[in-house]
Amino acid sequence: MTQEELRDLLKERTQKEKQIYIANVTGIDKDVLSRFKLGKINLYPALFAKLENYLTNS
Repeated sequence: MTQEELRDLLKERTQKEKQIYIANVTGIDKDVLSRFKLGKINLYPALFAKLENYLTNS
């Protein structure tokens, strides 16, 4: 999965769940998650794996 594909999954999921909830569950800072969602940054591999695991397995 690419950064862009993960970003699209996050955008879809935040239509149903609050972004702050996703940040709390994954342990990713809400500001980092927000900048990633807006396309301003890419996630480090460890954070990418956490978010990918959460979005694809829940």
